[in-house]
Amino acid sequence: MSVLSCNNICLAFGTDVILNNINFSINAGSKLGVVGANGAGKSTLLKIINGEIDSDSGSVSIAGGLKCAKLEQYTDSSFAGMTAMDVAFTRFTDLISLEEELQHLEALLQNGDESTIEKYTALRDRFTFLGGYEYKSKACAMMKKLGFNDDDLRKEANTLSGGQKTRLSLAALFMCEPDIILLDEPTNHLDVDAAIWLEEQIRSSNATFIIVSHDRYFLDRTTTDTLEIENSKGTIYSGGYSLFKEKKKKLAEDAQKHYQLQQKEIARLEAFIENQRKWNRERNIIAAESRMKAIARMDKLERPENAPSAIKINIESERKGAYDVLSVRGLSKSFGAKQLFTNLTFELKKKDKQFIVGGNGTGKSTLLKIINGVLSSDSGVVELGYNQQCGYYDQEQMLLNDSLDVITELWNAYPSFNQTELRSALARYGFRGNDVFKTVSNLSGGEKARLAIAKLVLSGASLLILDEPTNYLDIPSKEVLEAALNDYSGTLLCVSHDRYLISSLATKILDIDARYEQGFMFYNCGYDEYLKQKPRFAETAELPKKLSCGAEDYLNRKKEISNKRKEEKLRAKLEKCIADAEQRLSDLEQLSQEHATDYVRLAEIEEEKASLENDLLRYYDKLLELI
Repeated sequence: MSVLSCNNICLAFGTDVILNNINFSINAGSKLGVVGANGAGKSTLLKIINGEIDSDSGSVSIAGGLKCAKLEQYTDSSFAGMTAMDVAFTRFTDLISLEEELQHLEALLQNGDESTIEKYTALRDRFTFLGGYEYKSKACAMMKKLGFNDDDLRKEANTLSGGQKTRLSLAALFMCEPDIILLDEPTNHLDVDAAIWLEEQIRSSNATFIIVSHDRYFLDRTTTDTLEIENSKGTIYSGGYSLFKEKKKKLAEDAQKHYQLQQKEIARLEAFIENQRKWNRERNIIAAESRMKAIARMDKLERPENAPSAIKINIESERKGAYDVLSVRGLSKSFGAKQLFTNLTFELKKKDKQFIVGGNGTGKSTLLKIINGVLSSDSGVVELGYNQQCGYYDQEQMLLNDSLDVITELWNAYPSFNQTELRSALARYGFRGNDVFKTVSNLSGGEKARLAIAKLVLSGASLLILDEPTNYLDIPSKEVLEAALNDYSGTLLCVSHDRYLISSLATKILDIDARYEQGFMFYNCGYDEYLKQKPRFAETAELPKKLSCGAEDYLNRKKEISNKRKEEKLRAKLEKCIADAEQRLSDLEQLSQEHATDYVRLAEIEEEKASLENDLLRYYDKLLELI
């Protein structure tokens, strides 16, 4: 059953057509991925569906009674004066209002005002039906699953990192349980663990999703259909991103082939007509007219439109360096009391493509900065091999001068180039015409990324050190960069959360995670094999990190296992108490209806219900402490 449909959606800004007759419908429970180049109108379409902006023409239809919600990209002003827990509760304003009203009525009842019994009972029933007694525990449980501890929940939301703010926004969205969920770049700032959690939430949800994303791996694992917006038009494909890509390529090849065959046939007929006219006899004229009618009857195919021009990257290593490219020995780094890594040691050889993965804040970018000489380590040695040249890409684009224009930024780095060579190089990265005179500070995130990559490529480095190189890039640009890195003859050391990029390129993986005994682990394999080999920490998270045969360690482990068993027993007991209390409340509800006119009995029932509800709250609070 269709729950949402867009009918002939059109939008233009002046003469710039953004969306042109976008038509699609989506069934209940479907997960639709929306893809396209930057500026294609993907986010604009979500805003139209969500009612944030109006289209010039067309309509959006949502099935009656269904609730639609969009992932909010919170700003610092919207977080002002709120803790993380306050933000998580923002989707429960109706329940909070009901709860406050119930508390007011309870106070009146305790003071002997029996006239409020009927209103109190109706409100309490509605509060129960809407999940009023569970929303706080559900909210806390979800926040903890997303990596928020008790201290995080009490923090000012404005002080959270970008990744935490994204996760907080996601938690608030999922807790209100909408029927249709709109997600705009939901994996931005998320580490791999949080992205996997989000994938599981989407796949297991019965809600309908429309997801705008440049994360190809994420789209493959979550979406059932794909809407591509290209040249202001929309085309629906069944299947996730990889399947869409194959189908699009085949359709484009077929369309080009059919167009060329038709053009060849038209040219043949026109040549025949021209030849017959030269003879200028009656039978020749009749033959020519017959072919002219055949051409007129043809259903003319339009020339297939070219895809928007993508950047062009060809990365070459101009150095003939040694086989030993980089040696890192005994590297340690901490900030205050926080130890990032200790005694980190590894070697990079020619043509290695090593990726560094791990959660946010584990020290991945710090490690790259140390290797590149931007930061100093507490201890350890970093040595480049003979005749190696290092090229560094910083995800924060700190190596760009915001006060310069684009062409001057590149010219300062490569003064031997003339203007024609520089403009030709910049054109390959999407800077054409007057774009080369834009000030760096006025560039978008994607434009800054392309400029930084252009500077890097021209260096001819034999070792590329890249920190999140695909951030801000649209999918076509990501695929061009991925192909260039795949063909690159030098050595690659890269930090990335882009699992599609990692799975395509990685030959080695360094996983930085405090749950390993040393805080990190090397995997001499690609991404898929790494996923198979990586320990399932969730199953042993409560065991000590370091297992030794010492008596003290043994006793500590035994104590922890004993505590775990006690917690499991207490959890089971609480769950049984909750089930019994809820069943008794259900029985009392039935008794309330049977004794609706017996006010004495009704008062006794209400008193018991109030007591049970207080018990339930205590049970939920205790259960929450065990989560």
